[in-house]
Amino acid sequence: MQRIPEPELMEDMAQAEAYDRADFSAAHSARVELFAARYGREITGSVLDLGCGSGDILERFAKKYPQAQFVGVDGSFAMLELSRRRMMRAEISERMDFIEALIPSKDIPLEDYEVVMSHSLLHQLHHPEVLWQTIADVAPKGSFIFVGDLRRPESAADAQAIVDRLSPNEPAVLRTDFFNSLCAAFTKEEIEAQLKDAGLMLTVEEVGEIHILVYGVKR
Repeated sequence: MQRIPEPELMEDMAQAEAYDRADFSAAHSARVELFAARYGREITGSVLDLGCGSGDILERFAKKYPQAQFVGVDGSFAMLELSRRRMMRAEISERMDFIEALIPSKDIPLEDYEVVMSHSLLHQLHHPEVLWQTIADVAPKGSFIFVGDLRRPESAADAQAIVDRLSPNEPAVLRTDFFNSLCAAFTKEEIEAQLKDAGLMLTVEEVGEIHILVYGVKR
């Protein structure tokens, strides 16, 4: 099926809180382990998270890598507020900086990032090239890039079947968001073409039934 873009930002606090209450623990824990398997060592420097959302994955990375410092960027004030609260509760806020910005943005600090990552942002973008261009601009040579996202099913019926199977008991707002996100996601071939246009030589790997990983060292 053709891609159907969805709204780029989750601005409403009630919607953001519903998303934050959803149980993504299995998928988000798996994302950290997928990263660990591909990176293969400790993180001791700075990590930039583009589209950090409510911070669940960011918190898991911070607990996995206690020596790392983190910069979280998101365009939604509501999501950033939830992320700030989460880090305060986890007592790790001293290792966190947050920036409200839409990419591309000159507000993102240019640091010697050891890792530049993004989770479930790509499918939200109406113009996916802004993510890859931002990574090309802010990631220093030798940094490790790690992008995880959904991948688009072959049909809307397949997308609905996935929602019914994986999220049968979630609130209607989250089931709708999940369906819309699957329809807005990109295929492996589309992402490979995006990377070629951006001049990024990264690996694109399909993982499980619905996810895709993009990773590698910035050259």
